[in-house]
Amino acid sequence: MRLIAENCFQLEKSRGANGYVVRGEGRTAVIDPGMASGFDAVLAELRDAEARAGRITDILLTHYDVDHAQVVKRLQEALQVPVWISTADAAILRGEAAPPTKFRRFLSRMASSEYPGGVVEVTGTLEIFPGLLAFPTPGHTPGHLGFRWRDVLFTGDAVLVTKHGNLKQFYRLLISDRAMARTTERLLRERIKAEEIEWICAGHNPPARWVGGAEEW
Repeated sequence: MRLIAENCFQLEKSRGANGYVVRGEGRTAVIDPGMASGFDAVLAELRDAEARAGRITDILLTHYDVDHAQVVKRLQEALQVPVWISTADAAILRGEAAPPTKFRRFLSRMASSEYPGGVVEVTGTLEIFPGLLAFPTPGHTPGHLGFRWRDVLFTGDAVLVTKHGNLKQFYRLLISDRAMARTTERLLRERIKAEEIEWICAGHNPPARWVGGAEEW
């Protein structure tokens, strides 16, 4: 497990997407632990790192895609902790709502994630535990969530992130609502400035420290 910032780590064994761990006061969350093929390695990594990162008390999902969420059912069963996901994405994961685009419906037929136990649905902005905030970042999926821990922002697939922390739109074919995704990008930029974010941790780019200025936006 690689240290990013104080009490903030990146998983080294997750598969599919970047996974992260945040340690609070008596609580530790793993964010987007990845695909089912990484279960054994991720579980071992989390347990081996308990002295540094604490025992996992919460599993957080930015969204329902298999590369972020497929391992969650088995991981929740092993850890017996709650899984936090937005209400909109939970409905898709349960099969109660269809994926919002034709391409996403095709992808769901190719690979899927089982619905985990212990789900807590998030609507709007919510503090998961002191210092760890969940907030809506829709567009990539209807219920995509972002998370903020102190000066670290976890953006999932809401945007792509350059090495200097600049933001750009995710791959068009995978965006559920392009207008909403553009609005989310604008709001993320505003949050980065207003909250003096130092680190931006995305789903498919290396964690990036914001070192630029307003002219780079």
